[in-house]
Amino acid sequence: MDWIRMKSGDLSAFERLYRAHVQPMMRYGLKITDDPALVQDCIQDLFEETWKNRQHLSDTPYPKYYLLRALRNKLSKALSKQSFVRNGELNLASGELLSGYVELEIVARETENLNRETLRHLLDELPRRQQEAIHLRFYHNVSYENIAEMMDMNYQSVLNLVQRALKALRKGFSVKVPRR
Repeated sequence: MDWIRMKSGDLSAFERLYRAHVQPMMRYGLKITDDPALVQDCIQDLFEETWKNRQHLSDTPYPKYYLLRALRNKLSKALSKQSFVRNGELNLASGELLSGYVELEIVARETENLNRETLRHLLDELPRRQQEAIHLRFYHNVSYENIAEMMDMNYQSVLNLVQRALKALRKGFSVKVPRR
């Protein structure tokens, strides 16, 4: 209803559309590029153009998907102009993603959970001293100096211990998690 009212010039309907869709558009845009300023600029431009050209827009029962698709197109053009588009960035934002946006979120959460579980398993496989050092450094944000003091080791030995642990985790992670 707000889409049709906005097309007829209702500014409050336009504001409601903006408020309802700006956050999902921002999240979607950040899946295409990691430049939040560019995404914000494209969203702003898109809404300005939508308001200016409202009388020429087609009716849609799904304004969210119309806006997401328009944002994708706008980002595609902006990224092309900046000539820093990485391979596959725009493939992520294909039309299928628009229809499966919720599915993408579910898959992302499942992947994140799988990665966490893999990391937990790999951490359990580390020697106890490496586990302790990793836990102190990355889970409790303890400085290397304080870890050395707590574990009764010298500073360089702690650095070496953490580096060996990280190397083992990277190696194990690359073996257990398939690459695309």
